[in-house]
Amino acid sequence: MRFRFLKFLGRGHRHAPLVRGAPKDPWGRFWAGLTLLLVVVVVGTIGYHRLGLSVMDALYQTVITITTVGYDEIGTVTDSYRVFTVVLILFGVGTALYTLGVLIESLFEGRLDIEIRRRRMQKQIDRLQEHVVLCGYGQVGGAIYRELTSAKRNVVVVDRRELESDELPFVVTGEATDDEVLIAAGVQRAGALVLALDSDVDNLYVALTARSMCSELFIVARSNNSSAEPKLLQAGVDEVVNPDEIGGSRMASLVPMRAPSG
Repeated sequence: MRFRFLKFLGRGHRHAPLVRGAPKDPWGRFWAGLTLLLVVVVVGTIGYHRLGLSVMDALYQTVITITTVGYDEIGTVTDSYRVFTVVLILFGVGTALYTLGVLIESLFEGRLDIEIRRRRMQKQIDRLQEHVVLCGYGQVGGAIYRELTSAKRNVVVVDRRELESDELPFVVTGEATDDEVLIAAGVQRAGALVLALDSDVDNLYVALTARSMCSELFIVARSNNSSAEPKLLQAGVDEVVNPDEIGGSRMASLVPMRAPSG
């Protein structure tokens, strides 16, 4: 019974063809900088307006100040006007340069290409049906992945690390314990979920979450401690496997059995 899941996972299926996390968003710093820049523009416009300029003149003066264009000041230049301009230059110019620098970095260091590929991958994952979601891509997870792909199964790998291997067409980067990450991996449409995380607690938590999302989902979980097996089964796991016990049994079976002499 312990190995019944291998037959289930090994059955060949043909499905639709071939992820920030949810994956990290490479444009996050750019949008943060742009938001801060807009805040500086709004504050600058309000400040110049209170110093006697019209709203349009205040906006114009703010923009030429933080972009260091160098046009003449508008309106009556008082000491308060000068102090406010100095403060605006210190904050505004730095924010503008930061935003521009992040934009250039995103465009010219391959981040734009990574984001496009991630979005394309996510669209492909969204079209999958009856695939296998594999949480954890360590030594055990890697062996499971190779077995499943050799059986022509579509496998979506979920791992907290950035996996860049060309052999992994479907990857969702993030914590498997995060509901949004499981949804991005398509667990609600999956045929099976394999939990190969290093922590029994994490495997237990993900099993509970996944079972609540899809009552018909077939779940296989790795157990690092025999005391965790009944808890995993109670959480809705269909099959629990302890790799250490299986490996030990396999190695013991290779030892020639001889009767003691004498």
